[in-house]
Amino acid sequence: MKLIEIYVQMNYNNINNPILYIALLGERDSIRFTNIPQESIQHPMLRYIGNLPQSMAQFIYGIEYYQLTKYYGLISGYRLIMVYPDITAEAIKSLLDLPKQPHVILLCTEEERIIEIYTNLLKDYMNEDFICLTSNEVDNVRKFPCTTLTRLSDIWKWFYDYANKNYEIDKSRLPFSVPCLDKSVYDTGDVFSPTRTNTQTINSILGNWDYSRSMPKDEILKRRLESSEVAMNNTVGFERQNLLIEQITKIRLLEDIVACSTQDIKFQEEHYRAPLILAVPYTSIEMRKLSKKDLLPEEEQMAQNLEKIMGYHQTHNYTIAHNVTNLPKELFPAMIYVLNNFVVPRSLFFDFVAQLHCSIRFSPYLRLPIMGKNINSELSFVGIKHIERLATSPSKNKNIRKVMEKIGKKMTDEMLSPKAVEMLQEYSSQIVAMTDLPIEWMMIDGIPLGFTHEVCRLPETPVTSLLAQYMEAKFTPYVIPEDILQKTLVVFGNEDPEFVMAQSPVRELAKTLGFQIKTCLNKSSFFKAIKETRPELLIIDTHGGVDETTYNSFIMMGDDIVTGDDVINSGIGPQLVFLSACNTFTTYNTINTIANAFFQIGANAVTTSYMPLHVRPATVLYIRLLRNLNEAAHKNLHLNWLSFISHLMRTSYIHAPIEKKENLNLKKEIQDTLSELSVQSMIFGKRRKVYEKLNNKEFTKSLNCNYEYIIPHYLMYSTLGRADIILFKSSLDNIMMS
Repeated sequence: MKLIEIYVQMNYNNINNPILYIALLGERDSIRFTNIPQESIQHPMLRYIGNLPQSMAQFIYGIEYYQLTKYYGLISGYRLIMVYPDITAEAIKSLLDLPKQPHVILLCTEEERIIEIYTNLLKDYMNEDFICLTSNEVDNVRKFPCTTLTRLSDIWKWFYDYANKNYEIDKSRLPFSVPCLDKSVYDTGDVFSPTRTNTQTINSILGNWDYSRSMPKDEILKRRLESSEVAMNNTVGFERQNLLIEQITKIRLLEDIVACSTQDIKFQEEHYRAPLILAVPYTSIEMRKLSKKDLLPEEEQMAQNLEKIMGYHQTHNYTIAHNVTNLPKELFPAMIYVLNNFVVPRSLFFDFVAQLHCSIRFSPYLRLPIMGKNINSELSFVGIKHIERLATSPSKNKNIRKVMEKIGKKMTDEMLSPKAVEMLQEYSSQIVAMTDLPIEWMMIDGIPLGFTHEVCRLPETPVTSLLAQYMEAKFTPYVIPEDILQKTLVVFGNEDPEFVMAQSPVRELAKTLGFQIKTCLNKSSFFKAIKETRPELLIIDTHGGVDETTYNSFIMMGDDIVTGDDVINSGIGPQLVFLSACNTFTTYNTINTIANAFFQIGANAVTTSYMPLHVRPATVLYIRLLRNLNEAAHKNLHLNWLSFISHLMRTSYIHAPIEKKENLNLKKEIQDTLSELSVQSMIFGKRRKVYEKLNNKEFTKSLNCNYEYIIPHYLMYSTLGRADIILFKSSLDNIMMS
């Protein structure tokens, strides 16, 4: 059957409706450390979701469903709703009062009292569309008012029966699965957790339902101990990371097979290649601090020990980088406590959230070792205590670049195996990084990742934002309209002479492109302007900074400080935000940022700054954004916002000599050369050569340009959120027409 016929059949039978997964959590609890998830969202049932289909269409059609997502550029993913026992009856009604669709309840608590609460809330809604999935350890689930499963494998019969009862299905498609490939395709994650995420993705692509064969607990424990012993005996080895690289290679191979097997569409690589989900956990100094006010006097010493041990980083082979034999005996309890209560839950939560993000586009997953004290000395140069001095030094541009490269090389040396470096050199996909680190600075064979690749980030802090950003991206996808500039607001936050002079071209540009400008000199006028105009793209041009007492970043409107809490409580809701302000997302000594606040009010992507910005080049950058956006919104130039914003940053670096006042009269041939390099930089395979030319002294001498003294904009900013799934309507229309 042709893909178009399957697509029509799916929609005719309403098979493509997502399965609604409802996670019933335990008691709502608080976070004591900003990077450790609450106990209520650590339940192992949540990690089962990666074994299950996203929709009945995926369950029935298997790999053909995967082909359809690639063919039409569809956004997939799990529809997961997480519920606490304090939910109201009205909220339950709005949640469950939906058109007919399968509901899978994940019972993520063993407390009888909590189960009783959920029973009373749900009993009036349970019918044949509902099934409850529980762990084997639960012995009181018989009280739950719907069919109950005690084994994961039992759910496949329910899916099978539901499909046959509710949809018209070609009988030749039964039993909705394909044979597994050889055993080397998958690892159940019983030995090394992150491999489980890739296993789930591989089998989700193939339609390998019920592939899991759980080992006895004793066997699992035995294998884990054996794996740990091997890793501890070779802490500088890369065996565990290379397992992930092998899995990533297999996922890429499946992508290539699907692209090659589809003859009636000309695939562009960015069209069919899923982004890499790259997790880089980092424990900063502020992350591991306990509030002293919550401690009893006898607990203070233990708290100090915990803080010390939590700062340990992991080795290349994912073991704690500390010689345990030299650890004082009195710290052994603290070490075991940290491993069991912080390191393991944190790692497992990363893998769970990564699986959700992977499911959106069937992405491969690479989790790198945890960074901590091993990079703090390098990062301190861009922390709030030293960054201003760095940014105002006589050779600031050159010094900033050196610091970035030093940090980037440190990340590569401490985290990546040679196979991972080689893969990234050749890996043409976009990258979605789950981290607080400036991952764009990572040096891959002497070139920053942010130049060769299109990178967006999901901040780790606070840890719940990783999950929230999945929910936001999946449930409220945003398509950039052709009239986006008519839905754009530029806010000027001060009237300083330097700003006013630099902003003059912005005012002229507004006359031709049609975006709005508001000058706001206090907090109330700022929020009023946004509420009145209701922009979809919000550009803020003002001062920014970090409060050294609270570690929160902010922006200024006149003399008023606008904090993250102000934004959260404001009632505004732009989809895209560009912060042209200093230090709105410093990468060291920061906990809560103004950028994260915009996520909490529904923004899909926020471009923010790592560093202090200089007024003129920062203004020139968003002027180029506005001009380029006018063209990108109407032409099929960029598939998504990440491609657009990355190209903007990269070419700002290339064109920087042209934009310098002293170089306004550059020879035409030089301008043409730089323009040609910009065009070449749109192609992944040519970016390394472009960078090498820009940093070749003989080449740049012929251009009369020295890039050692050029501000590397592509490294000064970071785009937060799933910018890879924010599509341009112009490009989306082109995909559907093809």
